Amino acid sequence: MSLSKHGKKSIVQWCDIPVDPSTDVISRLDAIDILNFSATCRQWATICKNIDANFLKSGRPMLLTSQPDQDGTRYKDDVRTGKFGIHDVSKKLSLSCERVGLQRRYWIGGKDDWLVTTNTKFAVELLNPITGSTIPLPSLNKNQAGIKVNGCSRLHMCICPILSVTFDPFTCFIQRVVLTRTPSQHNGYEAIAIFSFGLLAYTSDGEDVWKVLRNPTDNDDGGFNYYPVDFHDAVNFNGRILAVDEGGSIFAWDHHSEDLSPVKLPAPDVQLDDDSKRKMFYLAISPTSRLMLVCLFGHGTGYINKSMRMLRKPTDRFEHMDGILIQEFDDEKAEWRHLPSIGHDQSMFLGLNYPFYRRSVDLEADSVYVADVANNDVLIASLKKDSTVCITKQNFPINETHRVDNGYSVRTPMWFRPTDPVREKI
Repeated sequence: MSLSKHGKKSIVQWCDIPVDPSTDVISRLDAIDILNFSATCRQWATICKNIDANFLKSGRPMLLTSQPDQDGTRYKDDVRTGKFGIHDVSKKLSLSCERVGLQRRYWIGGKDDWLVTTNTKFAVELLNPITGSTIPLPSLNKNQAGIKVNGCSRLHMCICPILSVTFDPFTCFIQRVVLTRTPSQHNGYEAIAIFSFGLLAYTSDGEDVWKVLRNPTDNDDGGFNYYPVDFHDAVNFNGRILAVDEGGSIFAWDHHSEDLSPVKLPAPDVQLDDDSKRKMFYLAISPTSRLMLVCLFGHGTGYINKSMRMLRKPTDRFEHMDGILIQEFDDEKAEWRHLPSIGHDQSMFLGLNYPFYRRSVDLEADSVYVADVANNDVLIASLKKDSTVCITKQNFPINETHRVDNGYSVRTPMWFRPTDPVREKI
């Protein structure tokens, strides 16, 4: 800094740094830091735009994966340092990022720009990778029905633990945590944990415990339920928790009630031309605020998990995805109807994330983008006017040997929607 005639240091604003040095600074930042950099002031935003550095666009669907290597392949996922990959599927661009909030932690769900993460001790918290904000969720040991977090188990000598809880008489493995509301929304966050053997647990902002939602097969005779209904997905719709089981049946719980018993709702009968095909169900809220049921169907042989990732999910049983059926509930007629089109040239994004929609000239219009299915990073199911479905896959370069050798240390691909930090404050 130069000295004035009075011997005082003149004040230099960071935003007054010449363009060339600023470009050099930007080149040393990762994609998330660049988004924060561009949000600092208009001049820096202009610099990022001029050099086409603002890789992350607010609201654009991005895919999170384990860390990509510099030559495009993924190498050993360094969970210790919080490294991961972020990809723009429409532009087919990939970058590596690193966040303190992901050090020794794994994502197990998310919504928009928030991730649900856990460590090996099952301490679950919410993370916003853009702002770095973290919010702890209640301990799973704090519940109203006897859930007990187990010590970490390991499979096939993997370096990453398999997370489970005991809910008599079962050992229940976590499949995902559905984040139905984020801390940025009205009334704060809301989350539903889905485990194997039909265990569902609910919590929200302001509560210090997890509520266990009773399985449809539970009874009051004090005996163990050895044949519980398993669930694929859950949402909050019209103030009730809805979950769909492996057969496509839908159940609803009033989480405000002391009696957390479910009510079975009418559901479409999904018939396939081949009974040997496997089904996977997602629930979603349509752009017109109607309940949707999405059925993926494909084929496979028993339980497979070629990717050897940490989470066990119903889609791991797919070797190939063959098609998709979308049903929407018509409130006026009180009936389900087949939906041949999402409408308005929009695309739907499904996976560990809470479902969302996006319209863009860079995306396949009227399509469903599904993350982590049939050992693919992304499968794109495009709905055609003649009622057919065209399925394409998109994988980012990966060394298959690394995928297996790293075992469950490979992060599960999941959709993410970054939000400009300036917009987040509004």
